[in-house]
Amino acid sequence: MGAGFAAMLLGALVPTFLLSRLLFWASRRWNGGVLRLVLLHLISGVLACIASAYGNADAGAPDWSSIAPYIGAQLIWFVVDIVRGRRQQSQPAG
Repeated sequence: MGAGFAAMLLGALVPTFLLSRLLFWASRRWNGGVLRLVLLHLISGVLACIASAYGNADAGAPDWSSIAPYIGAQLIWFVVDIVRGRRQQSQPAG
């Protein structure tokens, strides 16, 4: 992994985090468990990739080559949420 990609991945962590948290907040009444987690991260990732492709379009066609850091960043937040969910389930109530 090159330094340029690592920098882009770090830059992609903030918007993917904010977008996923907004979706989680908007669907806070839905207790869908793992299905909710997967679906909301999938939607968040798709929206982030579309925004990236159109943001890098330079007034032309969308630049789909710019989405890799956003996919990676979304996967990082997905794994973080999976780990956090397992830790919360394993803690005793009280």
